[in-house]
Amino acid sequence: MNYTFIGDIHSAADDLEVLLQAQDIQGSRLIFLGDYIDGVSTRTGTHTTDSLEPLKVLDIVMDRVRHYEDVALLGNHDDFWLQTAYGDDLSYQTWRLNGGANTWSQLGIHSNSPIIVTDALNQQPLARYTKFLAQLPLSWSTASLLAVHAGIDWNFPVDQQVRDDMMWIRDDYYFDKTKNFHPNKIGRIMVTGHTPVQSIKNDGYGFLKMQADPQDTPRYLIDAGSRSGAANGGIFALTLSETGDVLAKNWVIKQQLLDGNLPHLYD
Repeated sequence: MNYTFIGDIHSAADDLEVLLQAQDIQGSRLIFLGDYIDGVSTRTGTHTTDSLEPLKVLDIVMDRVRHYEDVALLGNHDDFWLQTAYGDDLSYQTWRLNGGANTWSQLGIHSNSPIIVTDALNQQPLARYTKFLAQLPLSWSTASLLAVHAGIDWNFPVDQQVRDDMMWIRDDYYFDKTKNFHPNKIGRIMVTGHTPVQSIKNDGYGFLKMQADPQDTPRYLIDAGSRSGAANGGIFALTLSETGDVLAKNWVIKQQLLDGNLPHLYD
């Protein structure tokens, strides 16, 4: 079986619908890397305004998981929703400052009161999404592949990772103390999202291949900046074989399906 890993979506239902029609991913199992909600509608340096449809994204992902046996991982933004539904005030406050206030209005919640927001997330029509998010795993793996939303702490085995690291870690996963790419200590190809590639290397590509040296087992970062404000922000899909061979790279920017092997810069 082939596997297609899909990076952070952030409410871009229109781009997701285009991506799911890509010929290269048909017949492969989809692994969504999390962060289905939140996002910004503007793009830096452009006059483009994008739609934000968090519930439509969740509906699409839920359908894929339930009817196609695809996999959806929990991202840190999705966990904002979940922990706020559980009544955690810190998560509520963090979410409010990181896209939550806008997302709540898109969910039909027209109040910033934590009591009202929490109550709404636990009642229909939103309760079914809360229930869905509550059962999402933090990782997916095979003998050759590992996918998590953010990354792992190299100081601990995979089965001893801290929940927050798997959803939040950045530089300590990407780089060593000399700011070179950290060696892959687990020997499995890894695929992650969480950090837009534009914030690390803004060269027009929608993915980042990380290797400490040519013999190092590769890791792929495929958060292509969907609804992040990046001018070329979009959704990236990386298709791998069971053994980790790269079969296809697809990238959707502004509802256009593009060759993910090539750079795409927008003015």
